[in-house]
Amino acid sequence: MVADVEKFGDRHRTVLHQQAVRNGLYDVMETAFTLAGMAWEECYREDRGDSVFALVPGETDKGAFLEAALPMLVTRLRVHNDTHPEVQRIRLRVALHAGEVGYDEHGVTSSSLTLAFRLCDAPPLKTALSASPGVLAVIASDWLFDDVVRHTPAAAPATWRPVPIQVKEAATTAWITLPDHPYPADADPRTSGTRTASAGRSRAGAADVVPRQLPGAVRDFTGRAEHLAALDALLPPVPDKYEEQPQSVVITAVDGAGGMGKTTLALHWAHRIQHRFPDGTLHVNLRGYGPGDPATPAEALGGFLRTLGIAARAIPADVEMQSGLLRSMLAGKRVLMVLDNAQNAEQVRPLLPGTAGCMVVITSRDSLTGLVVTDAAHRLTLDLLTPPEALDLVSGILGSERASAERGAVDELVRLCTRLPLALRVAASRAAVHPHMTVAEVVSELADDRTRLDVLSEFADERAAVRAVFDWSYRRLPAVQARLFRRLGLHPGPDLSLPAAAALAGLSPADTRPLLAAVADAHLIEPVAGGRYRFHDLLRTYAADQALHHDTSGDLDRARGAVLTWYIHTAHAADRKLYPAQTRPRDVVPKPAHPYPIDDSDHALAWLTTERDNLIAALHYADERQLDRQTISLTIACTFTATTDSWQTWIDIVTVGLMAARRVGDHTQEAHLLAHRGSAATYLHQWEQAAADLDRVETMVRDLGDEELRVWVLNDQGLLLLKQGRHEDALWYLDEALPLSRDIDTGRAEAVVEGNLSAAYTSLGRYRQALDHGQRGLFLRRKAGDRAGESGALTDVARAQQGLGNHETAITLCREAITLGRRIGVSRDESIATPLDVLATSLHHLGHQSEAIACWQESATIHDDHGLPHNATDVRQRLRDAQNRPDAALTPASVLPDVGTE
Repeated sequence: MVADVEKFGDRHRTVLHQQAVRNGLYDVMETAFTLAGMAWEECYREDRGDSVFALVPGETDKGAFLEAALPMLVTRLRVHNDTHPEVQRIRLRVALHAGEVGYDEHGVTSSSLTLAFRLCDAPPLKTALSASPGVLAVIASDWLFDDVVRHTPAAAPATWRPVPIQVKEAATTAWITLPDHPYPADADPRTSGTRTASAGRSRAGAADVVPRQLPGAVRDFTGRAEHLAALDALLPPVPDKYEEQPQSVVITAVDGAGGMGKTTLALHWAHRIQHRFPDGTLHVNLRGYGPGDPATPAEALGGFLRTLGIAARAIPADVEMQSGLLRSMLAGKRVLMVLDNAQNAEQVRPLLPGTAGCMVVITSRDSLTGLVVTDAAHRLTLDLLTPPEALDLVSGILGSERASAERGAVDELVRLCTRLPLALRVAASRAAVHPHMTVAEVVSELADDRTRLDVLSEFADERAAVRAVFDWSYRRLPAVQARLFRRLGLHPGPDLSLPAAAALAGLSPADTRPLLAAVADAHLIEPVAGGRYRFHDLLRTYAADQALHHDTSGDLDRARGAVLTWYIHTAHAADRKLYPAQTRPRDVVPKPAHPYPIDDSDHALAWLTTERDNLIAALHYADERQLDRQTISLTIACTFTATTDSWQTWIDIVTVGLMAARRVGDHTQEAHLLAHRGSAATYLHQWEQAAADLDRVETMVRDLGDEELRVWVLNDQGLLLLKQGRHEDALWYLDEALPLSRDIDTGRAEAVVEGNLSAAYTSLGRYRQALDHGQRGLFLRRKAGDRAGESGALTDVARAQQGLGNHETAITLCREAITLGRRIGVSRDESIATPLDVLATSLHHLGHQSEAIACWQESATIHDDHGLPHNATDVRQRLRDAQNRPDAALTPASVLPDVGTE
């Protein structure tokens, strides 16, 4: 093994620094060898200036040594780097080869050793380490890879890359790996063709992406060496690597006062070691302390389950069931969970895994004693930084030269900030981003506010401490930027886009863009992926508080109203693009000053999906303040959740709007929203709720004289009876609705009723009548441009043809419906799952068993994902019947009526 330090001779490294690096290199090597089971003193070794080589005894099990030594090198390098200033930190190139060596009066001599040195000096290895964020790059000779690495699963041979080597007389192929930031797993190196594969080629058909949810760690983290070592010591052992096996989930509670850097520590450490958890890293901000309500266990569980591949509609409504599902998903896996900013133990317990191998790190201002007592959590309490750590932190932000030039002012800044990490970071960053501003000027600004400095130096809570620093940072903003900052604090949702920020500011997006960038540059808001922005919780509170103190109530009301209007208008525009054939209850939607254009249905679906959480947050924001007209409009704006989210979510949304409609006495909107809720309850087999809502709508329709709503309530009452299996009774309502449905809208209402009549007649075995109604419904759907409904209408016709024995025709129609359904991306239960079910029945009838089974399986899965377990159960029963009686003819697929709510 040859080890060489990257940039050992860097001009910033003095002789003392280089000595510290050399001492660190030997300490890293010796400790890593010892922990890997190889006594350092038993290995012949020589110093070659800025490198060292060691000869491992020939009888050593090479595979066992490699699988233990490389991770240990990473761990020890990180421990060294975490405890030394930047100029003494080590990044290492290591070369591995095996062969015979000889000895003479000058030391070791052999062609094998020469090759190892050539490999260590190879440009591809230097490039690999330079491009990696990690601390170690390893190169193995072709022989060692073929004979050892590829036969050692724990060495992850699929993450090694072949590279050509040409250094002096050495011309060969070698293999490179990055142990702490591995390349994506490539094809198995033992298969043919691997040796010539280009580095970086991804494996075809690779498995699903492993979740890595950690937010970015701070670049200039420093200190906390004891805490990092304590966390390292709690890592569960790697299975089959040591005699000791993990016996339980490892839970660590990192607590301390606000501003101590609990989150910073947890994220830095988690980024360092997440490679030890091959099944993923989960992260959530539980919002235990800060503005807004804390995250509920259900909210956090839902996010984790969606990340792990569970569709939103398949997530149980009950928290206990969600918790059990998460434990099932994590059973037998090695996953790291970071639960940030927890409120208390009760918030955390439902999120904990149930089996060994996982590790949970929780940060909180609460001591979480309950977890320590009942769940055997390990407590790790953070205090203020030590003086050297605080100085290193400020120097890392300012730069060593600038910190040295103003050492007195830096010491005073550290003193005034009381070594509180958050205060130090904000204060030092203020000077760092403005090179013309001296550290002494920053110190002067802090010293001028004596009342707040007293709070800061008296170890006040985080909100007061941060206010002292944010006040002077805020005062540095020009008036127009400060006004935008205050407005951003009024936003109701978790993040926001540029157009939403512009709506709050009352400016155009073009005028807002540079202002928003300037506020982000001042670290008063955080840019995130997709051109979006979000606040740190404390900054959101600070911004909103500044707005309350500096703006009139009228200004604040206008800003809140403007952003709600922008969300309502944009959501309605997206709804019209996504569902062009559907009509909505009449709703006066003001036009914002700068409307956001929605180009097409794909853009509409993408925007609604991205803004889902903000729209729902805006709805509750308006409801809490009894802004009833906006609440009703936002409810209508969330109609898309009926086809993209869970039915229960849609019922909850409608109920909020329903209460607002009742408060303002808007009986028309109340009736329409009741119809929505009754239809959704029908889907969930909540028969009593559905019947009560629809009966109430029927009564209201007579008083309102709303003929269009009368059609829909008759249709929905027929749908309810169809779902209950009362097909003859359903015909009465649908026959009443059909003549009333003609010419009341785009033709979609008539198409919906025709489709449900077709479904009813199919269920009664009257297939010729079912075909007539189905074909009429299909014609109307196409005429209205109702793409989602067209898929369902094709299925109605296919089901009738199936009943008439025309299975080839039914198969053709179903395939057309499925193709259309996959293209539109909404209402997957009706546009994909149902035609798959009908298709499977005809395929089974014609003897195509394997394809039929695959169709039934996919259909059942989609129904599960859509939150329709009853439909999934029916499909699986047909699948079981087909498997038990492969030669028997099945009855036509059960009829799933067309939901016709507005």
